[in-house]
Amino acid sequence: MCALLDTRRVRRRPWRWHGMRLAAALGCAILPGMLAPACAFAAAPARLEVHGSSLAPRENVALFSDALRAPGESTRTRAALGALVARLQSLGYLDARAAASWDVREPRLVVTVSEGGKSTIGSIVIESPAFTDSSRFAHALALAPGEPASPVRIAERIAHTVDEVSATDYPYAVLGVRGWDADSGRVRLRLSGALGPQVVITQVRIDGLDVTRPDVARRAMGHLTGLPYRRAAADDARDRLEALGLFRRVTYEGLEGEGDWSRAHLVYHVVEPRYNEFEGVVGVQGQAGTAGLLRLELQNLVGTGRALGLRWESRGHGVSQFSAHASEPQLFGQPLRLELLVDQEVQDTIYVQTRWGARIVYALSGRQRVEAGIEGARVVSEHDVVEEADLQTTHFAFERATLDPSFDTRRGTRVRVSGTQTFKDEHLRPSGVQRANSSAGEIDVEWRHPTGRATGVSLELRSAGRFGSEPVLPLYEQYPIGGATTLRGYDEEQFRVDRFALSRLEWGRVLGGGGQWVYLFWDHASMATRVALEAGATRLDRDSKDGVGFGLRLETAGGWVGLDYGLAPGLTPLEGKIHVRLISRF
Repeated sequence: MCALLDTRRVRRRPWRWHGMRLAAALGCAILPGMLAPACAFAAAPARLEVHGSSLAPRENVALFSDALRAPGESTRTRAALGALVARLQSLGYLDARAAASWDVREPRLVVTVSEGGKSTIGSIVIESPAFTDSSRFAHALALAPGEPASPVRIAERIAHTVDEVSATDYPYAVLGVRGWDADSGRVRLRLSGALGPQVVITQVRIDGLDVTRPDVARRAMGHLTGLPYRRAAADDARDRLEALGLFRRVTYEGLEGEGDWSRAHLVYHVVEPRYNEFEGVVGVQGQAGTAGLLRLELQNLVGTGRALGLRWESRGHGVSQFSAHASEPQLFGQPLRLELLVDQEVQDTIYVQTRWGARIVYALSGRQRVEAGIEGARVVSEHDVVEEADLQTTHFAFERATLDPSFDTRRGTRVRVSGTQTFKDEHLRPSGVQRANSSAGEIDVEWRHPTGRATGVSLELRSAGRFGSEPVLPLYEQYPIGGATTLRGYDEEQFRVDRFALSRLEWGRVLGGGGQWVYLFWDHASMATRVALEAGATRLDRDSKDGVGFGLRLETAGGWVGLDYGLAPGLTPLEGKIHVRLISRF
């Protein structure tokens, strides 16, 4: 009870204070071995008294904060004393000593410090085989007579000096303390070191290349052989190799010397993923019938880094889409990826849209990239007022991803921001031409985080909107919502909207040895669409939809097999949507 006293209530109700004080006294008297120390420590926070230290009071409290939270605990007290002595020695008090004692009645920690005299650097002598060696070390050392003789700072400056010198020309440079002569508070410091030979890179070796051709990787790294060793150049080459986008991980292993120490090899190690991927999806979605998807991605063809992809998708009710794309990983010897695409979408008897285009992807690093591209499109409609439309679209995007390509990844993020600008020439039925334009922006964020040893949560947030000069956007410019990749529990492309905000939340658990993953999900979409009314008026219709369900992913010999069951609120379980998915990497 004595640990919960409130001094403000003591003044208002003295009878209660006397009663509580009496109870505390009785408790401590009855059980002195158990309650007395606790009552003594709980009566007030532990105080700190430091005698003989030149450190500021605030710094002393910071050093002993952990010990003050556990009065009487010797382990934390000894650790705090060691930190205090190390701090004083770093300031030049080389003979500093400290002792501590606890007064358990208050409680109070009393620290007595004996700092001794403060030592400074009297002189610095660098011994080396050549004058150029000592001058090079002295320039990088950044130590001068008169500074505190701090062993910690001297060791840090020596390590920094070796790193700086070895990063340019002299990778075998060494420097160490040879003499430490202290007399009358002044330290004569003697260092010994040697630069070693200048090193020229004769070869670049990349371990782990099973599929990728070595000349493709070396071309991405730039010219390194025949040049003096530079650590910055070696690191930049690693970054360029990672930015190629062909490897899961790239590490710089260091130098490998030859018989002649002035010649060496740069050694790197890469981890290649499985480059090719096949995906097949079959969905059962009530009145819309069966939907399906086939996708084939062939990456790093013949080890050249080139890629080819094909995709066919049927969404039911006569809606289908076919697309193909190809890419070249290095354009003009630079980390520029050129991608070409062609796409055709058939919306039953409503319209047929054919798209083609190109984009350039510049890798800022292995995890960041920017994109810029241009697309052309032609839309033909059989019954709409617009008989044919020609579109020219430019787009820009930035993407950063830390997600591992593994299907069971439970940690990482991905952020993508993109914008487009479209100009249209529409040929009207029966005659006439009108021009229009539209702009769109999209943000896509994915976040995965483990919540336990076998559990994890993932959240995907996606928001997009298109705004045009026309009062009502045509159907082919609206966003399709619904289905396995957007709003689960609904038919594929059940909604067509001008703008939307979509969230997909999953909580999952790994079963067995990690080859099985079961999860629950909740999808939510807020949508808005402008529709035409009579007399040229328009109205903005807003709607919100939810989808809930569960899923299962299994690792098999042929790849990953996934099963999703989604249900819209208000429907019977038999009206749920089922999607079966197979992803195989080879």
